[in-house]
Amino acid sequence: MSTANTPLQFITCGSVDDGKSTLIGRLLLDSRAVMQDQLEAVSRTGAADLALLTDGLSAEREQGITIDVAWRYFATPKRKFIIGDCPGHEQYTRNMVTAASKADCAVVLVDVTKLDWRQTTVALLAQTRRHTLLCKLLRVPHVVFAINKLDALGADAAVAYANVQRAVLALAGEAGVAPAGVLPVSGLAGSNVLQAEPAWGFYRGPALLPLLEGLQSSADDHVAAASMPVQWVEKTASASSTTAHGRRIAWGRVASGSFSVGDELMLCTANAPSRRARI
Repeated sequence: MSTANTPLQFITCGSVDDGKSTLIGRLLLDSRAVMQDQLEAVSRTGAADLALLTDGLSAEREQGITIDVAWRYFATPKRKFIIGDCPGHEQYTRNMVTAASKADCAVVLVDVTKLDWRQTTVALLAQTRRHTLLCKLLRVPHVVFAINKLDALGADAAVAYANVQRAVLALAGEAGVAPAGVLPVSGLAGSNVLQAEPAWGFYRGPALLPLLEGLQSSADDHVAAASMPVQWVEKTASASSTTAHGRRIAWGRVASGSFSVGDELMLCTANAPSRRARI
């Protein structure tokens, strides 16, 4: 089936400061999806701070971090895209889960400058592993690993990419994930984002955007059944003899379909039946 008329909804995830917001900013800028006044608003000392194109909350701009999921839209001549920029901090993992639950693809960023890439067995960061496992748990159809900031290593980029790629593929094997790609990129410089980087002859695959343009969308599947990703579970005390352990209130946003009082629900992935008492 052609992907031309089906938008791809994908997220960027990974550890703190791995360059997720900057990569999205680069995609928006180079695909001409940024208005001139927006560009001027995020420019500092003549250079654009690409991460600010997605950090919409004032607290995010002040602290230089991503807290909530920032959704952005852009299109190329071949396809439309919906991007979710997920936070990397561990305490905001539930926000990442909400976004991943309805994503067609997850781009997991790996910051090579934070790793001991000279080792043949590279230890990946805990949040990189956590987000990869969550993508598997949430059945995200496509997972792409982007090994970021390789431009900072100069002539050592080839060795670093080979060693980190080996670690990423080992993680994917443990998680039961079949990667759609393991790409070297530089979100800041734009290397291998829209077009292949000529200086990186060690990599022969597609750049990030052409890869995303060719992925199959599962948008039609998302509207087939009622679903609500649970972002938070609240436990409340109860005096009722039938709820001795207290009630559980599930908070989240309805992703598809509709719900009514009395509906029979299935809690995934425990396969536990339940019934909706109140809305």
